[in-house]
Amino acid sequence: HQGLRNPLTSDYPFYVLVETSGSNNAHDDEKLTALLEELLEEGVVEDGALAQDDSQIARMWTMREGIPESLGKTGATYKYDVSIPIPVLYDVVGDISKRLEAADLYKPGDSSRPVKLVCGYGHIGDSNLHLNIVADKFEDQVTRIFEPFVYEWVASHRGSISAEHGVGLMKRDYLGYSKTPEMIDYMKRIKHMFDPSGILNPYKVV
Repeated sequence: HQGLRNPLTSDYPFYVLVETSGSNNAHDDEKLTALLEELLEEGVVEDGALAQDDSQIARMWTMREGIPESLGKTGATYKYDVSIPIPVLYDVVGDISKRLEAADLYKPGDSSRPVKLVCGYGHIGDSNLHLNIVADKFEDQVTRIFEPFVYEWVASHRGSISAEHGVGLMKRDYLGYSKTPEMIDYMKRIKHMFDPSGILNPYKVV
């Protein structure tokens, strides 16, 4: 949807965008190049590209930051912002896909099914995954396949149902998958201590 050229020579199942910052650009670039060469030699990565100037850096970030917009243009997007241990960070995407396929709602590459795409992206450094399910429209027959399953899955791996975007209203009733009743009670007590009249961000979690 963005009309940007892929900086790599082929398509791959996973991509990692790494940005470094230091006091000596030439030295930093040399270290990053050496790291990429080592990872290629060891077979850890299959391909790579290094931005040569600010415009190339901006294009790479545009590709990453434009993912939500591209998904939104594809269809109605269910979005989940969760924290999951890194060793199983992407496993939930495959498990959700299997459930949707078993319900005959999704098949990769088949645009005739109600669900068009199941994918994830995020911040591997802090175990944050943005799980996205793109469908023709928001409807119960689709939603019930992965709710509350996605929260049960996250809880079973000792993750959090809410990562960088908070709990808000949509996840309020699912907080128990991440926090015990005792922890939620302490949250309410702390909130009441600073906001006894309930005027700060009312009607939300606590």
